[in-house]
Amino acid sequence: LLPPTAFAHLRRQAAALDALRPRLNACCRHHTPLPCARRAWTDVLDGFCTDEFGVKTRQFHCCHRHGAA
Repeated sequence: LLPPTAFAHLRRQAAALDALRPRLNACCRHHTPLPCARRAWTDVLDGFCTDEFGVKTRQFHCCHRHGAA
C-alpha cells in the first residue's frame, strides 16, 4: 500500500501492471500466446506512457523511446 499523497508515479506503474495481468492470463489460452503477450505488453505500456505524459513530472525513461525500442 502506498501513502495517500505523493508516489503518483508508483501508482501509475502499479496500475499498468494490474492492467497487464488479466491480458497475459488471456494470452495463456490464446493459440499464439507469445504474439498475444507482446501485443498486451505494448498496449499497456503505450497507455502507461500516455498517462506519464499527461502529468507535469518527469516521465519514465522508456516512454521516450519509439517503435521496437
